[in-house]
Amino acid sequence: MAQPDESGEAMPALRIVVGEPDRMTRARLRGVLHMGNGVYVVGEAGATHGLHDLIVRHRPRIAVVSAGLRRPDGAECALAVAGHARHRLRVLLISETLDEELLGRALRMGVGGFVHRETLMEEIVQAVRLVAAGHTYISTSMITRLRDRIAHTVCGLDRRPEALTRREAEVLALVATGLSNAGIAARLGIGAGTVRSHLARILAKLSAANRAHAVGIAYESGFISPATSRTAGETA
Repeated sequence: MAQPDESGEAMPALRIVVGEPDRMTRARLRGVLHMGNGVYVVGEAGATHGLHDLIVRHRPRIAVVSAGLRRPDGAECALAVAGHARHRLRVLLISETLDEELLGRALRMGVGGFVHRETLMEEIVQAVRLVAAGHTYISTSMITRLRDRIAHTVCGLDRRPEALTRREAEVLALVATGLSNAGIAARLGIGAGTVRSHLARILAKLSAANRAHAVGIAYESGFISPATSRTAGETA
């Protein structure tokens, strides 16, 4: 079944499977996703083996998977599914906490989205839409956490003449997650040209040769890596 978009043209339905141990959360997700959004939950599982069976049977576009759903070896099921995804499947991870280490591992494994459980019901539809379109979605609370860490850090770097603005720090945080300019623009609701302008100012302020160099400066600060940020906190 297809749903019309704002122009009246039909849009293909998004088929979703949910892997979540809590039955009530599964029910709430199903209710939110089925509210005329053209998104359909075609299967739900409360355990790892059930989720894999659903993916094979239904070949969904998106798998919404809790970080609490784990394989027998203790690894997060969401990361394992993302690492072996087939048939254009993309994975949206639900996290109990603002875990920067988990976010980093998830992005490296190809997870398409990171949603904090506290804002799950408010963000899930937008997250599903963006991830299905090929973008990366990260909860606003996590972006704010990364932005504030970077903004705090770059203010103390001798190599830069002035502090980044909050928006520039936010853009740099998204660059650090691996998003393209188009992905950053979609995530922040701004134009790609505006993103390029912010990046140009970021490179100038950090005296960075390119975006990778700018991200390297942010990592050198210790406020992106949880391990090094703890060290920085102890010496502050």
